[in-house]
Amino acid sequence: MSLLKVCTSLFFLSSALHAQAAVTQEDFSGTGHIFVLNSSDWKTATPNSKVGCLDNDGAFILERNLSECGTFVRLRDYPWTLSSTQGNCTFDNDKTEKNTDSYYGSQDHAWSCIPHYSAIIYDELYTIDGFPYPFLCSGDINCYYDAKKIPAHGEKASLWPFRWGSQQWGITPGHVMLQLMWQKLDDDKREEVAKIPSPRIALKDGLQVPLQGKQIK
Repeated sequence: MSLLKVCTSLFFLSSALHAQAAVTQEDFSGTGHIFVLNSSDWKTATPNSKVGCLDNDGAFILERNLSECGTFVRLRDYPWTLSSTQGNCTFDNDKTEKNTDSYYGSQDHAWSCIPHYSAIIYDELYTIDGFPYPFLCSGDINCYYDAKKIPAHGEKASLWPFRWGSQQWGITPGHVMLQLMWQKLDDDKREEVAKIPSPRIALKDGLQVPLQGKQIK
């Protein structure tokens, strides 16, 4: 590819990102739904990529209407974690299904929201300043997720972190790669929301950075 074509491609990518108001930490606050997107690239993902949502248990469902989607609240202060009517949400519930098909994620448990669970900072989902939409990431900058399939109506699917390494570069064979996107319903008006700290990176001028988590050796 010529240098002119590369520069042109970067210009249009940057223009597309600036056309959509860039996300800030305040966009991921208050109360909202979590949509599931069929996407392996944040640069091309949009709300049109939606294939379902997460319910109040934290499971991936194909909803008929928004009333079937979970309603989540982001904690206003540390550890800035999410909860639903079922309780606090985490990937560390050892009673949920493991991703046994995955070479590197076979010990991962599915995301869930459970009663009487005390959340810690490692349970936090977060967004990144500069995203075109409030995509949700977890862990050490991993913004993609793994499910066995897109569920049919009435089914529930487990959602795990995306894992990769030299023995499995892409998504778990036979599975689908996903992103999560926050859809804010309202802000908490009871008191001023404390400023939510940003992760250590930001997207600027269309710059792509690795967002698939660390390679596992």
